[in-house]
Amino acid sequence: MNNRGELNKQFVDHVPCEECGSKDNMAVYADGHGYCFSCQKWHSKHDLGNYPDQIKVRKKKINENNYTYTKGKKHEVPWSFDFTGTAGEKRKEYKLKKGYDQHYIYTDEEGNTTFVVERQYTDETKQEKKFIPYSKWQNKIDNSSRWISKHMGSKDRTIYNLEGLSKARESTVVIVEGEKAADAYIKQRLLPCTTWSSGAQSVLKNDWKPVLAFQTIVLFPDNDEEGFTAMHKLAHHLITKLGAAKENIKLVTYPEEFPEKWDLADPVPKNTDTDGHRLAFGALPYTEVIANFEDVWEKFKEPDVSEKDKNKADRLLELSQDIVYISELDEMLDLQKDILTPLKSFDNNYAYLKVDKKKPSTWLLEQEPEIFKRANSFEYNPKRPRGLVDVNGVPVANRYRGPSIIAKSGDVTMWTDTLTDLFDDAKAAHAAEQYFAYCFQNQGEKTMWAPLWISPKKGIGKNWITNLLGKLYGLKNFRPNLKYKHVIGKFNSWIIGAQFAVINEVFLSKNFNKKQELSEEIKDLITEPYIHIEEKFRRGFDYPNTCNFILISNHEDCMNVADDERRYYVKKLTNKVRKRDYWKPRWEWSEGDGARFLMKHLQELKIDDADLYKERAPITDDMMELARMSEHPIFKWLDEHRAAETGPFKRNGSSDYRVFNYMVVATDLHRVCHAFKQEGALEVVIDWCKKRSTSWSPTQLVSTKQIVCNDGTRPRAYLLPPLEPDTAKDYWLTELRSKGPTDLGTIFDMKGSYKEKM
Repeated sequence: MNNRGELNKQFVDHVPCEECGSKDNMAVYADGHGYCFSCQKWHSKHDLGNYPDQIKVRKKKINENNYTYTKGKKHEVPWSFDFTGTAGEKRKEYKLKKGYDQHYIYTDEEGNTTFVVERQYTDETKQEKKFIPYSKWQNKIDNSSRWISKHMGSKDRTIYNLEGLSKARESTVVIVEGEKAADAYIKQRLLPCTTWSSGAQSVLKNDWKPVLAFQTIVLFPDNDEEGFTAMHKLAHHLITKLGAAKENIKLVTYPEEFPEKWDLADPVPKNTDTDGHRLAFGALPYTEVIANFEDVWEKFKEPDVSEKDKNKADRLLELSQDIVYISELDEMLDLQKDILTPLKSFDNNYAYLKVDKKKPSTWLLEQEPEIFKRANSFEYNPKRPRGLVDVNGVPVANRYRGPSIIAKSGDVTMWTDTLTDLFDDAKAAHAAEQYFAYCFQNQGEKTMWAPLWISPKKGIGKNWITNLLGKLYGLKNFRPNLKYKHVIGKFNSWIIGAQFAVINEVFLSKNFNKKQELSEEIKDLITEPYIHIEEKFRRGFDYPNTCNFILISNHEDCMNVADDERRYYVKKLTNKVRKRDYWKPRWEWSEGDGARFLMKHLQELKIDDADLYKERAPITDDMMELARMSEHPIFKWLDEHRAAETGPFKRNGSSDYRVFNYMVVATDLHRVCHAFKQEGALEVVIDWCKKRSTSWSPTQLVSTKQIVCNDGTRPRAYLLPPLEPDTAKDYWLTELRSKGPTDLGTIFDMKGSYKEKM
């Protein structure tokens, strides 16, 4: 059904969609048909046969204050987790697209569901996960019930596998960190096992009294600081709050063979014969492992706040799980959202959470270092774990998030062929691919140069390549289309987080001096390890520069580059424009698994010469051509007159003017240029003389030689022999190199025409 004109379009209500599993994205209309805005499908009256008749009556907006928490039936779950049948398969498929990984049912001792936790990953790399709770609530007015995305009503949540614990006959219980680890241990059918919901920070939001029925309680943390911290808090709670005997609490410790962050759901390391069960049986008494346990507990002591502010304090502590204070900026960093907030704004946002009349930021900072954390600065470093890290004894908040795709083996012929077509040169294409691979394999490191691609044509593949690179690095780590004027602007926060950037439309100016100035301003970005960041209304700070670049221009004279420039690898691209039939399969490949194939390819590509990227850029013919085009306009004027032997280089003089005898003095040539109305500083003329002159010595570089003029002055002269023919050039080189200073001065001062003294 898709002809909306034939339907009664009077809206009735939003209801769940059984096909895709959305909670309320199905819009139902007066004649019974519906449209789901999630799966974007129309549903006929027959399709809606399973929905209650009440949907034909417009309901008021749900007020959660009218609901009270209630338990579910035995092992009951929200209908969106019912994956049985054809409709269930579609629901699961829909959830998988949303990042669904697994759901876990928490019950009471009889198996009645208390709440359900869904585990989701934010992308296919599974670097970031989140937990979504669901609990059942009953309407106080009409006694109807529904599942709501929130935890159970009471503060003390039930622990995991409570039904199994109540039936256990063993005297030992194992407490692990996370449902995934708990399920892995439960499947082995060894000892009763339990855990808690919503991560390590929520360990004390549960009712732990059921574990007191066991004689021995084994605490089995993940192999990281966060896991052990959670178990310390739990040990303190069990002993001091619930009265458990110290000798009954045991703690698992890890041998060196077990990697950091290992848990029971992970494979056992190959270099050890110890598995998780042996670790649990070998656990030692907590007070023996942690001899200074009282000092450890003191760090996790609950803040002393008034009863009326306790809920506010709990809420702030919950927020602080993802928040770090950045002292360099005097701002709060939310690591989960990757957002920096000035203290004033942070206090305004959470003004309703004042504790003991203190601002939220003030109260949180008083809880450091045990509860609340601070960092000196932040970084985006792919080489270090995300979160708070120690860098040479200094705490730093690492904000880096990797790409959202996973590398996959596959055919990259489309990539290699297109790269070759881009340059019309297999060797240049290989050099470009090597640069891409080096940068990708060594994220967090700077190369000492950047490619500069020049192409007067559009539609040759530059956007296709940058689109692929963006997927490889991840959108947060890649800048695909920067304008040069913005890159060198005062406010440069665009570089924060960037691992790779493409600077487009590089064309600085027709004015030589302005182009020269603008060309210099980007050089520090390419090579310097730190950049000073300026943002509006914020403190300036130094930021580690780990960004590598490609510069792209449609102009052959886009910027000033010296012939000894070390920062740019200049290559001209093809002038062949490809049409739709060429690009269509390439974009289809890119939008499919092409980026995954390319990621795998670049990760494994052997780098021919890694040292190349820490040295000066390779010199190319295209770079030398750009260098010639970058020269001062007076260079071209002098070159043309020298080639024609006119102007300052006129060979037949007069009684008033010198004849050009293949020697020039820079100051003298500078005056002549001004006489011909050619503007240029003396330094520019000197530079031309150095680049065009020939050494006075045939065996070593001697740019100038002092001569003695007839008026007694002793200037230093440059040697500029004839450009052609070779016989004339050789004659004058031999002739002038053989003369002494006085003879050279006589030749230099000669007027009318050159006559060699006999």
